[in-house]
Amino acid sequence: MFIGHAVFLSSVFVTALIILLFKVLRAVRQRRSPLHGKQIGHVPGQQLLDRIGDADREADFGYDVMIMALPMLFLVWASMRIEWQSVTFGVAEACFFAGWLLMLAYGFWQYRRHALRKEQARDGLLAERVTGMQLNRLVANGCLVLHDLPCGNFNIDHVVIAPRGVYAIETKSFRKPKSGSTADPNKVKFDGTTLKFSDFATNAPIAQARRQAKFLASLIRESIGEPIPVTPAVSLPGWFIEKTADRKSADTFVFTPMGRGYEWFSYGDEVVPPQTRMLIAKALALRYPTVE
Repeated sequence: MFIGHAVFLSSVFVTALIILLFKVLRAVRQRRSPLHGKQIGHVPGQQLLDRIGDADREADFGYDVMIMALPMLFLVWASMRIEWQSVTFGVAEACFFAGWLLMLAYGFWQYRRHALRKEQARDGLLAERVTGMQLNRLVANGCLVLHDLPCGNFNIDHVVIAPRGVYAIETKSFRKPKSGSTADPNKVKFDGTTLKFSDFATNAPIAQARRQAKFLASLIRESIGEPIPVTPAVSLPGWFIEKTADRKSADTFVFTPMGRGYEWFSYGDEVVPPQTRMLIAKALALRYPTVE
């Protein structure tokens, strides 16, 4: 019986040690979200979402106990009936040990892959919420705001229908390097085509925002029968945007919604009249699924 317990406890110990080491190494090496430690307002139903998450974790624990109850007790029962003094370590035992190592490696690979996906999704969700809450303030300035607009096999994170024009906004969450690892870890330069962070550069968000703006302009033209230009925009919550001289001719607006950065959409002369803005909003609202 003791050996059976030892096998089970050893497996638990090795697994826990691997997960702990993984988390420690991640904490030492990983970049940090620009929204880390900031006071973020709650979205409607935030407390209920927290309660649902807690309930899911508790329910998963109960499910795991149900699944493991019989195998664990069977292991104890079987270990009590084995003549351990006659057990020898041979080819069969080596195969079982190798199989355990393979399963352990596969399990860790799955854990690591999905842990990183969860981390990225959590950062993205927080960034979209922050951007959405800030953009909602534009309603007081005569703007209409839609979020997560369905567009077939993709969604547009935010759409602002302002007096000065229509904007398709893509929100991105990039983690900052640790302080001291680069010269300006809190800044990103935008030259009109590329986002240049302190330790890497990318133009993928700009290209994505342009594609979405083009699609939205086509959708609006088909819906209301009037060509309305749509400007692509990229939101980077928590970053300081340093715009170079080349940015003046850019067709994409890059901004941070923090502070008063969102107010840019309400500036300028009226180009789209109120009746047209309402028609656009009604046409786009039809893309959301109805609740029967």
